[in-house]
Amino acid sequence: MQGIAKQVAYRLGEGKCTMDVVDPVLGNGNVTPAMKGINWVPIRVATNGAFCSAMVRWIIEHDAYNKDFVSFTNYKAAVAGGYASSGNATHLVIVDETSKNNRKLMVAADAGLEDPGEKDAKGNAIAQHVVINAETGQPELHTKCSQGVIEFDGEVNGVKVKTAFTLMKEAVFEHTLDEYAEICGVAVSEIERISKEFTSHGVKASARGLGSTVSQVGFDTTMGFRTLNALIGNMQMIGGAVSCTAPTSTGDGPRYKLATVKDKPAVSAKNARYISRTACAWQKTDEYKARVAAGETDPKPKLPWYPIAVGSDNQALFSVVNQYPYQAKIVMSWMNNVIQNTPSGMVDGVIERLKDTAVVPLHIACDVVIGEMANLADYIVPDTNPFESFGIVTPQGHWHGKGAAVRWQAKTPGSMQLDDGRYASFEAFCCDVAKACDMPGFGDAGATDASGNAVAINDAADYFLKAVANLAYAKDAVADISDEEIKLQGLDKLPEAWKSAVTADEWPKVLQLLSRGGRFWPVEAREGKEGRSALASEYVHYFYSELRGTNKNPYSGTFARGTLGWTPESFADWSAMTDHFSAQEYPFGLANYKARFRTVTMEANSPIMRDLGDKNYLELNEQDAAELGIKDGDQVKATAATGDVMEGVAWVRAGVARRTIGVAHGYGHRAYGAQDVDIDGQKTAGNPAIGAGFCIEQVTDPVVCTQGVLYGVSDNDGSTPMRNGGMFKVEKVR
Repeated sequence: MQGIAKQVAYRLGEGKCTMDVVDPVLGNGNVTPAMKGINWVPIRVATNGAFCSAMVRWIIEHDAYNKDFVSFTNYKAAVAGGYASSGNATHLVIVDETSKNNRKLMVAADAGLEDPGEKDAKGNAIAQHVVINAETGQPELHTKCSQGVIEFDGEVNGVKVKTAFTLMKEAVFEHTLDEYAEICGVAVSEIERISKEFTSHGVKASARGLGSTVSQVGFDTTMGFRTLNALIGNMQMIGGAVSCTAPTSTGDGPRYKLATVKDKPAVSAKNARYISRTACAWQKTDEYKARVAAGETDPKPKLPWYPIAVGSDNQALFSVVNQYPYQAKIVMSWMNNVIQNTPSGMVDGVIERLKDTAVVPLHIACDVVIGEMANLADYIVPDTNPFESFGIVTPQGHWHGKGAAVRWQAKTPGSMQLDDGRYASFEAFCCDVAKACDMPGFGDAGATDASGNAVAINDAADYFLKAVANLAYAKDAVADISDEEIKLQGLDKLPEAWKSAVTADEWPKVLQLLSRGGRFWPVEAREGKEGRSALASEYVHYFYSELRGTNKNPYSGTFARGTLGWTPESFADWSAMTDHFSAQEYPFGLANYKARFRTVTMEANSPIMRDLGDKNYLELNEQDAAELGIKDGDQVKATAATGDVMEGVAWVRAGVARRTIGVAHGYGHRAYGAQDVDIDGQKTAGNPAIGAGFCIEQVTDPVVCTQGVLYGVSDNDGSTPMRNGGMFKVEKVR
C-alpha cells in the first residue's frame, strides 16, 4: 500500500471488511484487486484534492453527512452527544475585505460579545470563536453553545461572515462531478459508489493515506481525508479513524523528567527562525519588516516561506545551498540522505555548493554508511545501525491500541569502541560535544528524576533506559522480571553501564520490557463508552484553517484557500504548471512509490534485496505504452517540462493508471557503496550494482530559480518535495 494517492474506506460489519485503494500504482503486492474485498481505483497522480472534493460534494448533495456531529460547536458538547472529537464547521469566518481581521475566525471582540477570559490547563487563553446558536438563531461564543447553525452567510455586528462549512461547500461546489471525474481520471459512477459506501455505516468507516502527501498538492490530500472523516464524525470512534497512543517515555514521565532541561536557552519559533523557513509567514519575518522599513513596497523573498509546516529537511537543504535566510556555518546530518531523497537535490549545482567551503564551512555527517550526503562531509562520525541501537516507538498504521515498542541492542555495535567503553554513535558524539561546549542537558547532571535529583546523560543507554523506566512505571508499574527468566534470556550478561543507568528497583522492570520488546496494554483497553475509544483525547477537525486561509503568497499577493478544494499543481507563485507548459506535450505525471524489496534506500546494500529487485523501471500503463510504441524492456526516457531527464528500462503492466509513470523509490545511488572509497590510504572498490537504476530528478521551480537560485518544486503549504506529480513526456530511446 505504498503510493501517492490512497483514500482507504473501511467497512466493518457482519465480520466483513472492504477497502477501496485509490492509487495510481499498485506498487508492492501487499494489496491487489485479486484479494477478497479489495477494489483498486486507479487515479491520476496528484489529483487527490479533486477526488476528495468530489466525494464531499456528493455527500453534501445527498444529505449523507452526520449533521448532528457537524453541528457541535466544541469538544465537550460533542462528547456529551456521543462522539469523541469535534469540528469547527459552525464557526464563523470573517469574509469582509474592509475588516482588519478578514479571513480570520470571528472572535468575541469582532461580534461585540464579552470574552470571559477563560484559560486552559497550561494557562493559555482559550480563543472564543463565534457561532450562530441553532436554537436561538443569535450569535454566541462557541464555548457557551452546544450546537450551531451549519450553513450561514450573513452579518454579525455589521461584519460579513460565513460558517466554515459554507466556505468549504462553496469550494467543493466549484466543479461538477463530471469535471472532477475528468480531472482525477475516476469515473463518476465510482465516485458515487465509494461516497455512498463511505457514508453508509455511521462512524465505522475511515479515509486514510500513506505517502500521498509527498506531492506539490499534498496538503490537499490531508485536508481531504480529514474533511471526509469529519463529515461522518468517526475520529477516535471504534471502527472509525482510531489512532494508537503511548504513555510518556522520552518526555517528563513518572520516573524521569527527560524533557525538562535546566538552564535551557529560551529559543523557539517565536524568537528564532528555522533555516527551513517553516513555522513563520514571510510577512512576519525580520527581513520583510526591515525591507519595508527601508522603503520597499512589496518585497519578495529569495525562497518561499511555510507558516503551516514545522520541520523540513528538503527545505533546509535548499536554504543551505542558497545561503538563505541565513548561512549555515555548520551542517550536521544524521541518518539522513536528504540529497538522494529530494527531487532536484542530487543535481550538480546542489552538490557543488555543498562541497564549497564558502557556502558550507563545516559539514559533519553521522551515519552507518557513506551515503550521498555523507560523501560530501568534512567529517564522518560512525553510527550504530538499528540492530545496535536503542529506540522507543509508538506503532503506526492500523494498530489501534495503547503501548510502545522498545528497540535495544541485539548485537555489539560494529563501530569502534571508545576509551571509556562506549561505542561510537550519534548519541555518544552529541553527549561529548555538548559537554565540551558546556551545554545543559548532558553530563553527570544532565537530567533529573521525578524527585528532582540529578541523573546522568552521558550515552544512549543513560537516556533510553531511563525512558524505558518511564514506560515501565506508566499508570500501573509492570511486575519485576523473574531471576529465572533473566538467566534464560541471558539478560544477566548485559553491560554494567546499562544497569547503572537506572535504579536498582527500576532495573527488573526495565528488563521486563526489554525482554518483551516493549509494553502493550490489552486491546480491550481501547474500548470506551458509547463506541468511543477509551484512549481518546481532545481532537478538533478544521473545516477551515485560519493559518492557511490567512497565508498570503509573497510572489502573487493572493491568499490560500482555508478549506478543502481542488487546486491544480502549481509553482511558488501559485500559478498552475499548465500556465507555463503544455499538457498536450507533457501529459504524464510521476508516481514514486516504495517497492516491496526496496522500501528504504539503504536496502541497496543488501545482496539479497538486490537479487530480488536489482533495478527500477519506468513503469507504464499498457494502453499508454501501445500508443507510444513502447514494449517491455525498451530503453525509454521521461523528460520533465523543465528539462530534467530520467532514462531507464520500460516495464509495461496493468497496475499503473493512465498517463502515469511509476517509479520505485530507493534506486540510482551514486554513493552508499557504489563509489570507490579511500580511508587513510586503504581503498575500497565500489560495487556498481548498488547504484543500479535511477533516482527521480524532478521539476525545478521557474518562478524561484532565477539569478542562481536552486530550488525544487514543493508543496506550497506543507513544504514537502514533489516526488509525485509534475509534467513529463515519455519517449522510446531504443
